[in-house]
Amino acid sequence: MSVIVMNAVNSMEEILKKITSAREGKFDLNYISSHIQNIDDENYNYIIFRLMKQIEVVKKYNPKVRPAIDPVVSSVLGVYSGLDFSEEYGTLMGYPKCCVESFKSARFGIDAKHLKEADKIKDEIKKDKLETNKDLKEKVAIIMPSGFIPCSLKCEEAWKRNLIDIVSYNEYLTIQKLEEELFKVLPHFHGAYNEYYEKILLL
Repeated sequence: MSVIVMNAVNSMEEILKKITSAREGKFDLNYISSHIQNIDDENYNYIIFRLMKQIEVVKKYNPKVRPAIDPVVSSVLGVYSGLDFSEEYGTLMGYPKCCVESFKSARFGIDAKHLKEADKIKDEIKKDKLETNKDLKEKVAIIMPSGFIPCSLKCEEAWKRNLIDIVSYNEYLTIQKLEEELFKVLPHFHGAYNEYYEKILLL
């Protein structure tokens, strides 16, 4: 089955659609759907409001990669406590199956293998600079939504789904501005998410 390439905003709108469909019993994810249907109306309306507000801010900046979903929304959805249902949460968040399987193997963060891949990508960028005279500063970091752990930094499905990309210096600054605005508009106290993006610098 082919995957439709979406931008960051489309990706977040798709997650919102899955949540609302699950609430109405039109999107079956077993555990998650049952959990969403059992959220009381006040909390449900609150997370929908926060997610819609987050999408509104993301539209303003139009990043290459979507940020992590608002931590309050994720907490109410049970993302942080639902590790036994990683396939379902992977489906909800649009993660490739290969990355979900890698995560299930107890790969819970960016590790030495990822960093080794980053070094190879950095070398490839340098080689491209030598061959085409492009400015190396044009690509300064690999970015991903916080909490997304890819099976590989070169996972084609993750790239297609706007979960990984390489950004220029100006795009990196835009990501930082987006994060700053999200913290102002949607304050939260979840200690695990000090940033909405995982960033691997290539400098």
